Amino acid sequence: MKFCHIVHHKGLVKESNPKMLKNRVLKEHNKTFLNWFKDTIFDDDNAFETLRKLADGPKRNVITWQGYNINKYSFYTKAQDEKSTMQNSGVSLRVESQHFASVHDDNPRVTSIPYFGFIEEILELNYVKFIV
Repeated sequence: MKFCHIVHHKGLVKESNPKMLKNRVLKEHNKTFLNWFKDTIFDDDNAFETLRKLADGPKRNVITWQGYNINKYSFYTKAQDEKSTMQNSGVSLRVESQHFASVHDDNPRVTSIPYFGFIEEILELNYVKFIV
């Protein structure tokens, strides 16, 4: 059986606060998940090493790049683009997340929202066993 930490944590937040509206549960979940995840993973002797590395966080020394090639695509920071005639710092992506129509709404809806922006920094995070 696949265990989903995010769903489990949301359930714990709701269970601890049974009268809390769903939008407050989601806010509390977002606020407390990272510390809970770290504690949960390090208390579990059977946790995968990859999860332990994620929970522990990356090394403090971070490599930065002005440009980066990944999956046959080149990306540049906005500052690097200003030095070039070819512009390649604009990015867009669609993100799915839960949203509420108002503060009083207690029925979250999963919506897909497009975001557009510019790459300000390219960081390489080293988790010892893998790099992102």
